[in-house]
Amino acid sequence: MRYVKIYHKLLQLNFSGLTAYRSNFINSIISSIAWGFFSLYSIVILTSHTAYAYGWRREEILLFNGMYGIIVGIYHMFLSINMRRISHVLRWGELDLILAKPLDTQIALSFWWIDFSMVFRVLMSVGYSLWFIFLLKLTISPLQIVLTIVLALFAIILLYSIWFIALTSLIWFPNLSNLVILLFSFESLARYPKEVAQQLISYIFLILLPLTLVINTPTRLLLNHVTIPEIIELFVLSMGLLYVSRVFWKFALKYYTSASS
Repeated sequence: MRYVKIYHKLLQLNFSGLTAYRSNFINSIISSIAWGFFSLYSIVILTSHTAYAYGWRREEILLFNGMYGIIVGIYHMFLSINMRRISHVLRWGELDLILAKPLDTQIALSFWWIDFSMVFRVLMSVGYSLWFIFLLKLTISPLQIVLTIVLALFAIILLYSIWFIALTSLIWFPNLSNLVILLFSFESLARYPKEVAQQLISYIFLILLPLTLVINTPTRLLLNHVTIPEIIELFVLSMGLLYVSRVFWKFALKYYTSASS
């Protein structure tokens, strides 16, 4: 309950910042919508002459792309905006201030900022996805909606855990600011169905396996193609990697040297 109150206050502070820097917010909205449109429409163009690919109908691939926009958009709105700052926080000694606060450091690092401009990209992706649900003539039950939301939350946890584990290494190598760019590129691979990654060499597929579950499992649930093992796989990997991220962060903090050092 304490952290809920703190996060509510952070939401208010972040929203207040919008009124102070309106021009920046408007620019962010335009950029977010432009990138969202490019992301969605690029797949429309790429699949314009394809009826089926890797066992997926064209409309199913486009729905998959819409789900990518929703899940990744929410992740960028609440989490990646903070992940991008970790290198800066470590290089400039700001972690010292966070460690001095009566808050869990991982939570403080992960949830301090919110990118409200991403709301428009998420809403655009929701509308895009609903359109292809209509074209596919899918009958979505209330239970499916609830389960899809739950799976999407686990997918976001999985994506967050992968990012946080990778960025924790910056405690030893604080100048590797390009790691965030690499993670953005790595994350973009989640926009393709799992069957695409299965065409790769087996050990590369194993590396990409957690990422392929991020969008694949919630979308397959909407399409009534998901299996119980796939749901369990997403749950186990997301919870397992979240635990690893927690343990690895606490371990890494033992090697952190403050700015004063």
